[in-house]
Amino acid sequence: MTVITRTARPTATPVRDDVLRSLSARGIAVSSADVLSEGREWSVVVSGRPAALTETEVRIAVWNTVLNHTAVHGLPEPVDGVRIRLDG
Repeated sequence: MTVITRTARPTATPVRDDVLRSLSARGIAVSSADVLSEGREWSVVVSGRPAALTETEVRIAVWNTVLNHTAVHGLPEPVDGVRIRLDG
């Protein structure tokens, strides 16, 4: 069995905080956001969203927000992707 370690680089915390703030400003509630595999992958669990946003729009918003903020902070983009789970 492969174990995915949930280790965040020290510089990932400001990026994570910015991602959460940006999504919150759009009305997207996130119950967890983890930086996996040394920043190569993100896992985001969405717990709530505005009724006006479709599931696809929420997924695009999360993806774009993660990519934009990693770029702004000068970190490599998550080449293994952004896992997005919608719970709400």
